[in-house]
Amino acid sequence: MKRLLLIQNDTAGTGKTTLTHCLARYLRHHGANHQILNLVAEKDPLADDLTLEADSLSGARFLSHLDDSNITVLEIETGLGEFFGNFYQHNDLENVLSEAGIQLSVVLPVTAESDTFDSVIRAAEVYSDTAEYTIAHLITGSYDDDDSTWDRSYAARVMDMFEAVELYLPEIGFQLEMDLRAHHVELPEALAEPEADEIFGRDFTQWLTRSNSQIDGARQYLFGDAFIPTASPATAKSARKNTRRKASF
Repeated sequence: MKRLLLIQNDTAGTGKTTLTHCLARYLRHHGANHQILNLVAEKDPLADDLTLEADSLSGARFLSHLDDSNITVLEIETGLGEFFGNFYQHNDLENVLSEAGIQLSVVLPVTAESDTFDSVIRAAEVYSDTAEYTIAHLITGSYDDDDSTWDRSYAARVMDMFEAVELYLPEIGFQLEMDLRAHHVELPEALAEPEADEIFGRDFTQWLTRSNSQIDGARQYLFGDAFIPTASPATAKSARKNTRRKASF
């Protein structure tokens, strides 16, 4: 079956874009067929066709996008979670996706702030048991101080009912943060850079290795049988080196 991953949380700063780029880099690393879509309130005139504007979105158009790849990762802009939930129900996507052979996976990034749990509860109300759930924890200093906030929450109990899987994006650390600032980029931009390992150095590589380990552990729940790697990590790395070597002549 194909796979649709929704990355959503209507609280800003939960790491939606970072998580989306982490997943995209992981899928590229393994040569898995995928696409990244972005649902936004207002589309930039220069945005590509993979950026979807909420007001012009139709059920037929949305489904046609999902035909293009085995795995579709849809990042839902902050504030549009309720919109997409209504869109999902209005267009009977529960049945439409099932008939099209597309499994729904809802990925909900949260932090230690309890406000970020509200979107988890709303998502469970909308998608119920038709979806598989992953809770992605954005690790910050405040999270380390009290990592039981999530465990004590009602949202966590709801996710336990749906047998949600949890993954943890590690804290980037002071040195990597300084390296990113020196290059005037944010972490999602660094993740989109093919040669990020060489540009940002050891701290970035170590952070990415730890992040990929988390995704590895949740891979079946995230991507299911739609994850069909076409290249081993070693092959992909060798291909990038060969490309750089050819470009240097």
